[in-house]
Amino acid sequence: MYCIWALLICALFLLDQASTAPTKLQPRRFKVERIRHGPATRNPQRALSKSYAKWGMTLPTVQSASSTKVEDVASNAASGETGEVSSVPTQDDAEYLSPISIGGQTLMMDFDTGSSDLWVFNTNLPSSESSGHTVYDPTKSSTFQLLKGQTYSISYGDGSKTAGVVGTDTVNIGGASVTSQAVELPTTVSGSFVTDASSNGLVGLAMSNLNTVQPTQQKTFFDNISGSLAQPVFTANLKHGTTGFYEFGTIDATMFAGNLAYTPIDDGGFWQFPSNSFSVGNGPVQQNTQGNPAIADTGTSLLLVDDSVMEGYYSQVTGAHHDDAQQGVIFPCDAALPDLNIAMGANYMGTLPGSGMIFAQVGGNTCYGAMQSNAGQNIQIFGDVMFKAQFVVFNIGDKSIGFAPHAD
Repeated sequence: MYCIWALLICALFLLDQASTAPTKLQPRRFKVERIRHGPATRNPQRALSKSYAKWGMTLPTVQSASSTKVEDVASNAASGETGEVSSVPTQDDAEYLSPISIGGQTLMMDFDTGSSDLWVFNTNLPSSESSGHTVYDPTKSSTFQLLKGQTYSISYGDGSKTAGVVGTDTVNIGGASVTSQAVELPTTVSGSFVTDASSNGLVGLAMSNLNTVQPTQQKTFFDNISGSLAQPVFTANLKHGTTGFYEFGTIDATMFAGNLAYTPIDDGGFWQFPSNSFSVGNGPVQQNTQGNPAIADTGTSLLLVDDSVMEGYYSQVTGAHHDDAQQGVIFPCDAALPDLNIAMGANYMGTLPGSGMIFAQVGGNTCYGAMQSNAGQNIQIFGDVMFKAQFVVFNIGDKSIGFAPHAD
């Protein structure tokens, strides 16, 4: 009898231990589609204006519908002259957006590696500023909490602005949730944000030290979730002409060719790396005499580069010239476009194919270049033009960024 009681007590003890032991969570990994959402017709002036505004660059003065030599592109942009940008159609260049859930409400958002705020169109906005957008309603979320005393404000060079209050809610991306993610709720939105009805806000994926919430800076979604990921990374696989995706927590080796080339990022908060050289087609490697660092930015459509890269490339394109009316470099659509090989870190030259150097047709046989001047600023911006040619790994664990060509 004693043995039976001993066995029963032992069994009950083991059952109790099993029920109270913490459950070990499996490291997470998840994928989010990046869907083309918007008109097929791109508006190059609007794309350039948005890019310049975001990065504090100045558009050159609009003169007549004349043109200048390629060598004058840099001096025009760097002169600091300003002028009215001619009116453009409300159609934006085609955007690529991804679905996320905030408090159980699904919205199409722009994943932006060039910023660190998560803000969303919401019911606090007047209808004049939110018309055409899908809006988040915090009153319909049982998990929303207002962060009293916290505000944010983001202003861009073209006068676009978003500012308002801050709360927390459960944000789900690709099936992975952060239960108290900071969500910024603008009470005012202006400029290009209003007219761009395809996007309902931004998910910033740069470092948290760039977050604009005051007085207490908030962490990004990626920063919050990185500790529970199988690897503290996300990847961007954004091929041309097809639905791309972001993948968090893992690196799919079937998605790229060869080996990944990693380079440390600058500690300023952006996914920033050196880019000091380039070559055109099969030509020799040339030094970028300005040698400004580059930022990998999924929120920018174009490739904005230093003067020496602009001149070195477009001098090899027959008929390429800067057009005042278009405020950028144009060329015949049937021109032979060489590949651009450009440094991404100290030990890797990423190839951007010539076929990707056309951003849009702007009339007849005239095309607008996907690579434009950085207006003499001390930064280069590698936007979607680069991402469509390169598989990119963002590693928050060791603060590095990796590149490799897309797999065929």
